[in-house]
Amino acid sequence: MLERIEFYNCPDGSVNIKPFDKPVQVFDMSCRHITEEMIVLIRDLYPAAFAALSQMYSKCERNKDFFEFKIVHRFIRCNFGEYDALSYDIGHVGVFNIEDVRCPLRGECLHEGVICKPTLQTKLSPREKEVAELIAQGFSKQEVADELYISIYTVSRHIANIKARMHFRHTHQIASHFKSNH
Repeated sequence: MLERIEFYNCPDGSVNIKPFDKPVQVFDMSCRHITEEMIVLIRDLYPAAFAALSQMYSKCERNKDFFEFKIVHRFIRCNFGEYDALSYDIGHVGVFNIEDVRCPLRGECLHEGVICKPTLQTKLSPREKEVAELIAQGFSKQEVADELYISIYTVSRHIANIKARMHFRHTHQIASHFKSNH
Protein backbone atom coordinates (compact mmCIF):
# COMPACT_ATOMS: atom_id res chain seq x y z
CA MET A 1 0.00 0.00 0.00
CA LEU A 2 1.26 3.48 -0.81
CA GLU A 3 2.37 5.62 2.09
CA ARG A 4 4.98 8.23 3.01
CA ILE A 5 6.00 9.19 -0.52
CA GLU A 6 7.24 12.56 -1.74
CA PHE A 7 7.19 13.52 -5.43
CA TYR A 8 8.79 16.52 -7.09
CA ASN A 9 8.95 17.90 -10.60
CA CYS A 10 12.28 18.30 -12.39
CA PRO A 11 13.04 21.08 -14.89
CA ASP A 12 13.21 18.53 -17.74
CA GLY A 13 9.58 17.47 -17.18
CA SER A 14 10.37 14.25 -15.36
CA VAL A 15 9.15 13.44 -11.86
CA ASN A 16 11.30 12.15 -9.03
CA ILE A 17 9.92 9.98 -6.29
CA LYS A 18 11.29 9.71 -2.76
CA PRO A 19 9.69 6.94 -0.69
CA PHE A 20 10.37 7.02 3.06
CA ASP A 21 13.71 5.39 3.91
CA LYS A 22 14.54 4.72 0.24
CA PRO A 23 16.68 6.58 -2.30
CA VAL A 24 15.28 9.05 -4.81
CA GLN A 25 14.44 7.60 -8.21
CA VAL A 26 12.82 8.79 -11.41
CA PHE A 27 9.11 7.98 -11.64
CA ASP A 28 8.90 6.10 -14.93
CA MET A 29 7.29 3.03 -16.49
CA SER A 30 9.32 0.75 -14.21
CA CYS A 31 7.34 2.08 -11.21
CA ARG A 32 4.33 -0.04 -12.20
CA HIS A 33 3.31 -0.91 -8.62
CA ILE A 34 2.92 2.80 -7.80
CA THR A 35 1.03 3.46 -11.03
CA GLU A 36 -1.34 0.54 -10.36
CA GLU A 37 -2.22 1.76 -6.88
CA MET A 38 -2.47 5.44 -7.79
CA ILE A 39 -4.71 4.87 -10.82
CA VAL A 40 -7.29 3.24 -8.51
CA LEU A 41 -7.09 6.12 -6.02
CA ILE A 42 -7.41 8.75 -8.73
CA ARG A 43 -10.36 6.92 -10.30
CA ASP A 44 -12.17 6.44 -6.98
CA LEU A 45 -11.39 9.68 -5.15
CA TYR A 46 -11.10 12.15 -8.05
CA PRO A 47 -13.44 10.83 -10.78
CA ALA A 48 -13.61 14.15 -12.67
CA ALA A 49 -9.80 14.27 -12.87
CA PHE A 50 -9.69 10.64 -13.96
CA ALA A 51 -12.25 11.28 -16.71
CA ALA A 52 -10.42 14.39 -17.97
CA LEU A 53 -7.04 12.63 -17.94
CA SER A 54 -8.48 9.55 -19.65
CA GLN A 55 -9.85 11.78 -22.40
CA MET A 56 -6.56 13.67 -22.67
CA TYR A 57 -4.52 10.48 -23.13
CA SER A 58 -7.14 8.43 -25.01
CA LYS A 59 -4.85 8.11 -28.04
CA CYS A 60 -2.55 5.81 -26.07
CA GLU A 61 -5.19 3.73 -24.28
CA ARG A 62 -4.40 0.64 -26.40
CA ASN A 63 -1.19 0.36 -24.40
CA LYS A 64 -2.77 0.04 -20.93
CA ASP A 65 0.47 0.37 -18.95
CA PHE A 66 1.56 3.51 -20.84
CA PHE A 67 -1.97 4.99 -20.71
CA GLU A 68 -2.15 4.55 -16.92
CA PHE A 69 1.41 5.85 -16.48
CA LYS A 70 0.58 9.03 -18.44
CA ILE A 71 -2.53 9.65 -16.28
CA VAL A 72 -0.64 9.16 -13.01
CA HIS A 73 2.42 11.14 -14.20
CA ARG A 74 0.27 14.16 -15.14
CA PHE A 75 -1.72 13.94 -11.90
CA ILE A 76 1.54 13.96 -9.93
CA ARG A 77 3.00 16.88 -11.92
CA CYS A 78 -0.12 18.98 -11.37
CA ASN A 79 -0.71 18.15 -7.71
CA PHE A 80 2.48 16.95 -5.99
CA GLY A 81 5.28 18.72 -7.83
CA GLU A 82 6.84 20.73 -5.01
CA TYR A 83 9.51 19.17 -2.78
CA ASP A 84 8.25 19.43 0.78
CA ALA A 85 10.26 17.87 3.58
CA LEU A 86 7.56 18.57 6.19
CA SER A 87 4.67 16.50 4.84
CA TYR A 88 4.47 13.65 2.38
CA ASP A 89 2.47 13.90 -0.85
CA ILE A 90 1.06 10.49 -0.03
CA GLY A 91 0.79 10.19 3.72
CA HIS A 92 -0.19 7.26 5.87
CA VAL A 93 -2.37 4.64 4.18
CA GLY A 94 -2.60 6.31 0.78
CA VAL A 95 -3.97 9.71 1.80
CA PHE A 96 -3.17 12.33 -0.85
CA ASN A 97 -1.93 15.76 0.26
CA ILE A 98 -2.68 17.94 -2.77
CA GLU A 99 -0.29 20.89 -3.12
CA ASP A 100 -0.57 24.25 -4.82
CA VAL A 101 2.03 23.51 -7.50
CA ARG A 102 3.75 26.42 -9.23
CA CYS A 103 2.54 26.44 -12.80
CA PRO A 104 2.81 29.12 -15.49
CA LEU A 105 -0.86 28.50 -16.35
CA ARG A 106 -2.16 28.86 -12.77
CA GLY A 107 -5.40 30.80 -12.92
CA GLU A 108 -5.73 30.31 -16.70
CA CYS A 109 -5.62 26.54 -17.04
CA LEU A 110 -8.77 24.88 -18.32
CA HIS A 111 -8.05 21.90 -16.05
CA GLU A 112 -7.70 23.82 -12.79
CA GLY A 113 -10.13 22.41 -10.25
CA VAL A 114 -10.46 19.25 -12.36
CA ILE A 115 -6.95 17.83 -12.93
CA CYS A 116 -4.96 20.49 -11.05
CA LYS A 117 -6.20 20.93 -7.47
CA PRO A 118 -9.03 18.43 -8.10
CA THR A 119 -12.19 18.13 -6.06
CA LEU A 120 -12.32 15.11 -3.79
CA GLN A 121 -15.36 12.87 -4.34
CA THR A 122 -16.75 12.81 -0.79
CA LYS A 123 -19.75 10.57 -1.33
CA LEU A 124 -19.13 7.01 -0.16
CA SER A 125 -19.77 4.19 -2.60
CA PRO A 126 -22.31 1.52 -1.62
CA ARG A 127 -19.45 -0.91 -0.87
CA GLU A 128 -17.63 1.66 1.25
CA LYS A 129 -20.84 2.15 3.26
CA GLU A 130 -21.06 -1.61 3.81
CA VAL A 131 -17.45 -1.73 5.01
CA ALA A 132 -17.99 1.27 7.31
CA GLU A 133 -21.11 -0.26 8.84
CA LEU A 134 -19.31 -3.56 9.53
CA ILE A 135 -16.38 -1.69 11.09
CA ALA A 136 -18.89 0.17 13.28
CA GLN A 137 -20.29 -3.21 14.38
CA GLY A 138 -16.82 -4.18 15.60
CA PHE A 139 -15.74 -6.42 12.71
CA SER A 140 -11.99 -6.77 12.11
CA LYS A 141 -10.59 -6.24 8.59
CA GLN A 142 -10.42 -10.00 8.08
CA GLU A 143 -14.01 -10.45 9.29
CA VAL A 144 -15.17 -7.71 6.89
CA ALA A 145 -13.31 -9.44 4.06
CA ASP A 146 -14.90 -12.79 4.92
CA GLU A 147 -18.39 -11.28 5.29
CA LEU A 148 -18.25 -9.45 1.94
CA TYR A 149 -16.24 -12.12 0.05
CA ILE A 150 -13.47 -9.67 -0.81
CA SER A 151 -9.72 -9.65 -0.08
CA ILE A 152 -8.28 -8.01 2.99
CA TYR A 153 -6.34 -5.73 0.60
CA THR A 154 -9.66 -4.55 -0.86
CA VAL A 155 -11.01 -3.93 2.64
CA SER A 156 -7.89 -1.86 3.44
CA ARG A 157 -8.38 0.14 0.21
CA HIS A 158 -12.03 0.83 1.10
CA ILE A 159 -11.04 1.93 4.61
CA ALA A 160 -8.35 4.24 3.18
CA ASN A 161 -10.92 5.72 0.76
CA ILE A 162 -13.43 6.26 3.58
CA LYS A 163 -10.78 8.02 5.67
CA ALA A 164 -9.81 10.23 2.74
CA ARG A 165 -13.39 11.11 1.84
CA MET A 166 -14.40 11.84 5.44
CA HIS A 167 -11.10 13.45 6.48
CA PHE A 168 -10.47 10.84 9.18
CA ARG A 169 -7.01 9.74 10.29
CA HIS A 170 -7.96 6.58 12.21
CA THR A 171 -10.24 3.61 11.65
CA HIS A 172 -11.86 4.06 15.06
CA GLN A 173 -13.22 7.40 13.78
CA ILE A 174 -15.13 5.49 11.10
CA ALA A 175 -16.60 3.21 13.75
CA SER A 176 -17.56 6.13 16.00
CA HIS A 177 -19.14 8.10 13.17
CA PHE A 178 -21.21 5.21 11.83
CA LYS A 179 -22.31 4.06 15.31
CA SER A 180 -23.61 7.52 16.16
CA ASN A 181 -25.18 8.31 12.76
CA HIS A 182 -26.84 5.02 11.85
